[in-house]
Amino acid sequence: MGVFHFVFRKQFLLISMDEEQAEKKGLNVRFWDFLFYMSFGFVVTSSVAIAGVLLVFCFLIVPSVTAMLFTERLGPRLAIGWSMGAVVSAAGVMLSSLIDLPTGATIVGTFGGALLLLAIARKLFFRAPVEAIEERRAEA
Repeated sequence: MGVFHFVFRKQFLLISMDEEQAEKKGLNVRFWDFLFYMSFGFVVTSSVAIAGVLLVFCFLIVPSVTAMLFTERLGPRLAIGWSMGAVVSAAGVMLSSLIDLPTGATIVGTFGGALLLLAIARKLFFRAPVEAIEERRAEA
């Protein structure tokens, strides 16, 4: 699936980020949406069978939500999401080992705690990306 998504990444990104431009370039948006969601569904259902619903959706949702709190650009969002996924899951595994707790549940709890702490930190120390964009527009 990783190779499939790598090969077709430009089409998937274009239909996700700018549907009008995708249509102008002649892409069949419905077809590419179908391919994306079919592959996504395959990955999610096979992952849920291995790791469980909570853990899979925690890995899908929390890193991307966290990244969206801090930036609008795709590259930094990917870097933040991947970094958070790696660091927080490693912390959850370590905490699970140290305290002798179930690993999946501990990772889910660690993701929840990390998201909460980062949301508070963003509120206290960072401007919202939307506010920064509106400020730039007002200056122009």
